[in-house]
Amino acid sequence: MNMDLLREVALLAHLEDDDRERVIAAGAEQRLTKGGILFHEGESAEAVFVLLEGRLKLVRYSEKGRELLIHLVRPGQSFAEVALFGSGTYPATAEAVEASACWRLPRKILLALVRTDPGLGLAMMASMATWTRRMAGKLQLLTQRRVEERLAVYLLAHTGGKNIAQGDFLPFGAPKHLVAAQCGTAPEVLSRTFRKLEEAGVFEVGSDGVTVLDPEKLRDLAEWIGEGE
Repeated sequence: MNMDLLREVALLAHLEDDDRERVIAAGAEQRLTKGGILFHEGESAEAVFVLLEGRLKLVRYSEKGRELLIHLVRPGQSFAEVALFGSGTYPATAEAVEASACWRLPRKILLALVRTDPGLGLAMMASMATWTRRMAGKLQLLTQRRVEERLAVYLLAHTGGKNIAQGDFLPFGAPKHLVAAQCGTAPEVLSRTFRKLEEAGVFEVGSDGVTVLDPEKLRDLAEWIGEGE
């Protein structure tokens, strides 16, 4: 288990060293093969998780069975905190995009620790506030922005907010169908958007990322404010 990664997770980072080690020891590693389901939407929330390696997608499904990607979880991110203190059920399904490993802290153990450790409770609240801001931003992005703008925001979010220059390479960070899902559109629409922006001289598209040709145009599309997903 990647202990160094766990110690740096926002959920635990502000705890005293002894308290952090106690919480980490209370959890256990859980592994998933590609396509494996960690939990289903609507199931009773029995644990909070941190992704240690691999990638997981949190998805919901429409009445017609269409998949809506809520969030793509990367190593070092915690998830499912809201369910533990809200309705008591998971609001989305967690599926492994590739072989993955998670740290799992059972609900009963977590709540017992929170009752005896106010610091952990505050850290949990901060983590949930970050999650809420992220979801609010994603909702605004998906409902009020054009696909070109969503794609620009996605690409710049993965630079960590650093300044970009002509010739910089921006990796997709995920297969194109997942990039499309995170931009709230279909893969064929995303492909047309890539072609449109390439023809406009914004960037050159490669197999696993884009090479920036006009950083000012890309920033204007995103109206970049420096907060990633």
